[in-house]
Amino acid sequence: MKKTFLLILTIGFAQCTTQNKITQAEVRAQISLEETQRLLYTLADDEMLGRDLKSGGYFKAADFVSDYFKKHHIEPFYPDYRDSIKTKEGYTYNIVGRIGAYRPERSTILIGAHLDHIGLVEGQGDTIFNGANDNASGSTAVMQIARFLAQKKWQQNIIVVLFAEEEKKLLGAQHLAMRLKEEDITLHYMVNFEMIGKTLTTGENQVYITGYQLSNMADVMNKISPNFVQFLPQAREYNLFERSDNYSFYEAFNIPAQTLSSFDFKNYAYYHNVEDEAEKMDIANMNAVIGTAAYTLSQLLTDQTQIKMYSQTDQ
Repeated sequence: MKKTFLLILTIGFAQCTTQNKITQAEVRAQISLEETQRLLYTLADDEMLGRDLKSGGYFKAADFVSDYFKKHHIEPFYPDYRDSIKTKEGYTYNIVGRIGAYRPERSTILIGAHLDHIGLVEGQGDTIFNGANDNASGSTAVMQIARFLAQKKWQQNIIVVLFAEEEKKLLGAQHLAMRLKEEDITLHYMVNFEMIGKTLTTGENQVYITGYQLSNMADVMNKISPNFVQFLPQAREYNLFERSDNYSFYEAFNIPAQTLSSFDFKNYAYYHNVEDEAEKMDIANMNAVIGTAAYTLSQLLTDQTQIKMYSQTDQ
């Protein structure tokens, strides 16, 4: 009887483990160019008023994301997906979803990007900072990847976040990192998406990672998707590791928390400019990056790969 039970258990576990195995071609079929374009153009539309708290556009974008999560079975991590934040300008919130039931005994990973942007500027002509690359592109990636991952069952807790107030000293990420720590939620690692709308100078379907030397994240990702993650010297030179939402989780939890980006200071002239428009994005390359990222993350989850910090002697 015990042998039969163990055999059934083993077969069941094997089926559970292998059912998430998926080819890169299958992932790409689900991360469609049309959907990537639709999400990007919606988030970077003039109607979103630059996705800022003051303009009110952030809440339009947040409603769009929340509706998308509901439609695609990404459940609220907090009621109505809202992690509320009080700022000098009023209340705003991070949008926080989960994939599957949250179980405290399981390891937890977080996938995020900032949704907010600069808003409006006074003057004549174009007065809207649409923020297509910064960071409608990264938000699109998180939404597409979350939709894909929500179709399957995983052995880990997966939290997906669209952050508020990144443009205002990373306030949204700081708030959520402290809240998760106070609630005794232990994170294993965090992957952040920032400005992936243009093709990296080194080649198509590539990103660089901030804090490259701090963990094995780049190495394990490149074992799954060769040559996907690059080292960018400027990332260290400009200390980009500390300039996006990943940094708050690194500080709070001392875990691998790193950003994937393709903005390399040579490939786009419209950073924090009203001309950062959806029409200027390399949609096909952006879609390829999202597909590769989704596939890579799915394999990390399936294989329960350990993402670990390097000590100084490892570097």
